[in-house]
Amino acid sequence: MEFTNALIQGDLEAVRRCPKADLHNHFVLGGSREFLREHSGKDIQPIKKPIHSMNEMHTWTSQNLGDYFETAEGRRMLIRATFSQAKKDGVSILEIGEDVWGLGEFFHGNIEELVAAFETAHQEIAPDIELQLQIGLSRHCDISYLEDCLSHFWGCKAFYSIDLYGDELAQPIEKFKSIYRRAKSEGLKLKAHVGEWGTADDVRHAVECLELDEVQHGIAAAEDPSVIRFLADNHIRLNITPSSNYLLGRVRDLVESM
Repeated sequence: MEFTNALIQGDLEAVRRCPKADLHNHFVLGGSREFLREHSGKDIQPIKKPIHSMNEMHTWTSQNLGDYFETAEGRRMLIRATFSQAKKDGVSILEIGEDVWGLGEFFHGNIEELVAAFETAHQEIAPDIELQLQIGLSRHCDISYLEDCLSHFWGCKAFYSIDLYGDELAQPIEKFKSIYRRAKSEGLKLKAHVGEWGTADDVRHAVECLELDEVQHGIAAAEDPSVIRFLADNHIRLNITPSSNYLLGRVRDLVESM
């Protein structure tokens, strides 16, 4: 009730005082701008009005981040910035992780080094937060490439979940079925971005095809009451990000997004 009242009143500090879970955080873009300004000198301005496509978002990212953090140390700085923001926001459970391609790009192909980067930042900045470490997959990548990358992640008990994201329309969801069957056998929580740009039918199909436990976004499900009922009957949670849906032009305003 306190959280609801804080939202209604627009009281950000009251919202922050309420314990909460952040289960949909892309750490590269989820960190504290103040932290990054202090530690890098780079002043990243927020998106101030809605954009209208993923391409526009990528353009904004290129203009505001570029390749500035595309180093091993830059990646670690982004991780620390995310824990800094989560602590400030009163987050009690934080689910974040690295895209599988980042293992070779920033952590020398060493899975222990990757895990240590997150766990060290966790302990140094926000040890009271429960960390749920995630394996990230970019949907546009070739399946054989992803499978090769994932060979380093399978069997590592530090990971809690797997998530598929990026261009929702890049390739059919069926192509990822074998990866998700393996992830299920590894005991991972199964998640995927779907229904942000696609349809209600896409949401249901993804849940059935990949045997998802949770859906990231999934806002298109609202277009079809039968899909909403399907999700409720199967206890599939939608981890919705209202401000993202608004700023990406997926809804007219935050009221609609809620």
